[in-house]
Amino acid sequence: MVLHNPNNWHWVNKDARDWTKDYFNQKLTTIEAEENGVSVKVTKVLSIDGDVDVSQRKGKVITIFDINVKLEYSGKNADGVEASGSINVPEVAHDTEEDEYVFEITNYADAKDKQAIRDLVRTKITPQLRKAFGAFSGDLMAEHGKDIQHVPSNDPAVTAKKVAAAPSSSNSATKDTKSTQSESVHTKGHVVNTVTLTETYEFNTSAEQLYLTFVEPQRVAAFTRASPREFEPKEGGKFVLFGGNVEGAFKSLEQNKKIVQSWRLAEWPKDHFSTLTLVFDQGSDSTNLRLKWDGVPVGQDEVTKRNFEDYYVRSIKTTFGFGAIL
Repeated sequence: MVLHNPNNWHWVNKDARDWTKDYFNQKLTTIEAEENGVSVKVTKVLSIDGDVDVSQRKGKVITIFDINVKLEYSGKNADGVEASGSINVPEVAHDTEEDEYVFEITNYADAKDKQAIRDLVRTKITPQLRKAFGAFSGDLMAEHGKDIQHVPSNDPAVTAKKVAAAPSSSNSATKDTKSTQSESVHTKGHVVNTVTLTETYEFNTSAEQLYLTFVEPQRVAAFTRASPREFEPKEGGKFVLFGGNVEGAFKSLEQNKKIVQSWRLAEWPKDHFSTLTLVFDQGSDSTNLRLKWDGVPVGQDEVTKRNFEDYYVRSIKTTFGFGAIL
């Protein structure tokens, strides 16, 4: 799925964690070595934890990843004694040089006659792992970079050419997000599978001031870093933000308490709108913003939440001084 990014707006990010797991399962389990009658082979990828993103930043497509990789190996010494163990690589990151990788090698049942197998892992397997990790960034870019590459245009209304590709998805929501069971929404002749997101954010300001931040055009222009193309904060009033990449309408407004919007990203299925509900809960010295987001397309839930946090929550806090940035 190609993501729109008119005027190099930064709402472009692709989560490639699932692809990364498949990639390393294919690449790393072919690594093996033999020397002086001792043999060893990487047999399994035990786990891959962390983040893998392909992003567009200021017109340039980049890869950003930081993962912990755990592998399993097995082998035999010259006498045919078998041993197996694990290789833990604490950090495989976009800024890690080939000679900077750390390998923690452990035999499951350590014994003197199995040391030769562990030594072969260190001398012959880890150099191959270094090369495989070093090639990952380029392969990641080649596979996913084209999906979010901005097509230059003097007219910000011109969208990027769409390239057919399967959308990324995740079986679980992010840590603080609760996803309901997937639903199917009929949108003008086609069905869109969707999920619901919920989250709460704290702001060090009053409910009144936070509410105004979402409905006053001048404030919206400040935290989005551009004047809205259209913005009518009234029931039925439309809004177009971020150079046309976000659009929707106000469904209802309850002063200082609640805003309900229809909301969509330009790359979502045609004519499909989610329903974004923002509830402003005034506390003693802060305000909690309770978010409920119905109708987010499956596969867009994590990136939608993450970018709402970056380009709404974080931007509002930094622009108006409404709280710490976590």
